[in-house]
Amino acid sequence: MAVSERHLRDLIRDGIGVPPKRIERIARVRRVLAHGGTHAEPWSHLAATTGYYDQSHMGAEFRTLRGVPPTAFFAGRLPSLRPC
Repeated sequence: MAVSERHLRDLIRDGIGVPPKRIERIARVRRVLAHGGTHAEPWSHLAATTGYYDQSHMGAEFRTLRGVPPTAFFAGRLPSLRPC
């Protein structure tokens, strides 16, 4: 592509509005949302299949982006709404 890694990150951030790492984090949480509602597998297996290092990594990132841990989210205990 004839650009440095940093320049490519800047191009993505400027074009989309968020840095590539944030896009990756959002994509992982979306995979958890797509698979997590079934609860057919343990949380540790879900974490591994959706791209996390371990279950605690998944829980921390999910909580950061969604406001509650995965178990609370799928139990219907959603975070309270706050103005932007």
